[in-house]
Amino acid sequence: MNSVTPAPERGSTIDLRDPRYLALLAALAGTSLLTAVLGITDPEAPLSYPSRFLIWNLFLAWIPLVFAFAFAAVPRRIWLLPFGVLWLAFLPNAPYLITDLVHLRNGYDLWRHVLQYGVAAWTGIMLGVVSMRLVHRRLTAEFGRVTGWTAMAVTVALCAVGVVIGRFQRWNSWDLIDRPDAVVAGTLDWVRNPLSHVESTGVGLAVAAFFALAYLTMWAYEAVGSAPPSR
Repeated sequence: MNSVTPAPERGSTIDLRDPRYLALLAALAGTSLLTAVLGITDPEAPLSYPSRFLIWNLFLAWIPLVFAFAFAAVPRRIWLLPFGVLWLAFLPNAPYLITDLVHLRNGYDLWRHVLQYGVAAWTGIMLGVVSMRLVHRRLTAEFGRVTGWTAMAVTVALCAVGVVIGRFQRWNSWDLIDRPDAVVAGTLDWVRNPLSHVESTGVGLAVAAFFALAYLTMWAYEAVGSAPPSR
């Protein structure tokens, strides 16, 4: 008896060869390169301590986009969970770049540094919202709109928590893999006593609001762009 191989489970996967995705990646790579160039060409202190870590943080912000593309393109549902977990674990690195503005100091060549940190923050937000859009569209195609939007709301909240524990408790995504017990303990302490950490709680709420509004802006723009012209 001939066996029949089942077709892959498909929701709404993307074609990574689509020129629109290539153009998007090129634009994000361009702003990332600009951030690096502004640090390398600093005549006072090329690739100083803040610039080195800014470029490293920007590299980390690219990781969730890689997992988001994998999540959106993989044909079988069985892979959605591992790619989704990895995406979520690294996603806070994207909005985290906003908080690197804390390194700005008055002094020599201030405008160069304003541009460098501003471009990095912009790139981080774009990397984050683009990856969220890829995941959101796949979730909606597979499980429906309610699941998709619920997942995005939870994602924004978890990202804000991730930014806070990264900036104020100095944990990172690698620690979540290497020392999960310590990360969870520190996070639970902050979640249980938010009013005891007024500054970090305020930053978390602001990051959540900004990240959510940035995502809604992209979603609304996409909806407007796909709407048929009025007659």
